[in-house]
Amino acid sequence: MLATCGEQGIAFVPFFAVTAARREEGGVAQSDPVAAIAQEHGATPAQIRIAWTLAKGPHVLAIPGTGNPAHLAENIAAGSIHLSPDQLTTLDAMPNTD
Repeated sequence: MLATCGEQGIAFVPFFAVTAARREEGGVAQSDPVAAIAQEHGATPAQIRIAWTLAKGPHVLAIPGTGNPAHLAENIAAGSIHLSPDQLTTLDAMPNTD
């Protein structure tokens, strides 16, 4: 469905794509691959999840929750993170924890 939306120029907004497990509580699931990639970029796991979401295509939108100005700045900074093809493959292979 994601690819079809892109082909048709339809925006895709994933629901809770960033939070994964414990999403109802606003928590970000712990994941060794996400944490390792975050460390490589000097970023937070949440920033890596946002960057991964945005890497899915220009038609994919991320709407992360923001509780304060510092969190907003962190979310905006995630847009400048460029994941390598190997990192994207690693993230794509992760099981869904919902």
